[in-house]
Amino acid sequence: MIRDLIKWVVFKCIYPVVYWCSSRKVVNDRKIIFVENHQPVLTDNFTLLYEQFQQMGYEIHVHYLRVAHSGWGTIIRESISVLRDIGDAAVVFLNESNSLFGAFTLRKETQMVQVWHACGAFKKWGCSVADKTFGDSMKDLKQYSGHRNYTLVPVSGEEVCFAYEEAFGLEKDCHIVRPLGVSRTDVLFDSFYRQQAFDHLYEWKPEWRHKKILLYLPTFRGSIKEAKAPDVLDWKMLERLEEPYVIVIRNHPFISEVMDVPDYLADKVVDIKQFGEDSLSTNEWMIVSEACITDYSSVVFEYSLLNKPIYFLAYDLDSYYDERGFYFPYEAFVPGPIIRNTQQLLEQIQEIERFDYTRLTEFRKHYMNGCDRMSTKRIVQTVTETIECKQTGGVQDGRK
Repeated sequence: MIRDLIKWVVFKCIYPVVYWCSSRKVVNDRKIIFVENHQPVLTDNFTLLYEQFQQMGYEIHVHYLRVAHSGWGTIIRESISVLRDIGDAAVVFLNESNSLFGAFTLRKETQMVQVWHACGAFKKWGCSVADKTFGDSMKDLKQYSGHRNYTLVPVSGEEVCFAYEEAFGLEKDCHIVRPLGVSRTDVLFDSFYRQQAFDHLYEWKPEWRHKKILLYLPTFRGSIKEAKAPDVLDWKMLERLEEPYVIVIRNHPFISEVMDVPDYLADKVVDIKQFGEDSLSTNEWMIVSEACITDYSSVVFEYSLLNKPIYFLAYDLDSYYDERGFYFPYEAFVPGPIIRNTQQLLEQIQEIERFDYTRLTEFRKHYMNGCDRMSTKRIVQTVTETIECKQTGGVQDGRK
């Protein structure tokens, strides 16, 4: 009860007043702010956008809130710091949900761009899972909505626009959600970047030069605060994995523990969390891998751009339907074989040369048609054109 009262006072009184005071200043048309919700570094959701605006001479500020790693006092203090900074900003870039950014009414001269940290639209989130096991209550989502100030939400393709409108509680066809593409996917088309990924791998693991990497990228299970890794791999059976394959496990960032891989599988299965930040980025791992194994992770969208086999280890599909649900019927949607256990996985790997690329091609055409190496350019152009339009008193974003 006391916690709820404190939250109400902070979000309904303190935050709005702080923003109101900071927004009394004249807007700085050259000021752009990036806000990282969880990570202590600038993630690939922002990297190319940051570099582009930096090259154009904009004044750039970056805030790291570290919401998942801080206590209430620290979060409130850092949030107030952000509010004081964004009051006169031309553009605020976000990549995750945070109720802070719905606690005030955004001034009309400022754009708030949500680039989101996941590509496409796979498993449901936000308002789409309100009052379900995984989701928050609709009452809380309405009272503490972090999405109401968005002026632009660039997404991977037109087919997924409806999902973002639903998840963020936006009006249908509001023209805020637009298929401009996903900035971080641009590097997947860059031949120099792709070669660097292999160079990085061989520098880090010279003995893997002749290995074929099977990249396991599962999503987490449970709630965000108590996220757990999926428990499906049969270690004993993985002894049968033949050379030159090695399974590289990269669990969801919400999962902190390292998987307890038996010593006898050290040459066949690796959880890269044990190496800390010394290994490759997710984009690099996708590039150097032979195939991807996932379940309900949105990584399927990015990986489809590489036109390599994808396998769906969905051992708990029925319960996941009940807990989260999907924007599209799972069985018809996924562009690869659905498998339930380690034995079926090994059978698919043995037949990897026979993978059917037909569904993968159609998937890419439907859901990733906004990602064509030009996403960053389109997003930057849209944002800068809106800045110029606002300078002349016009209206260029989706707000009414």
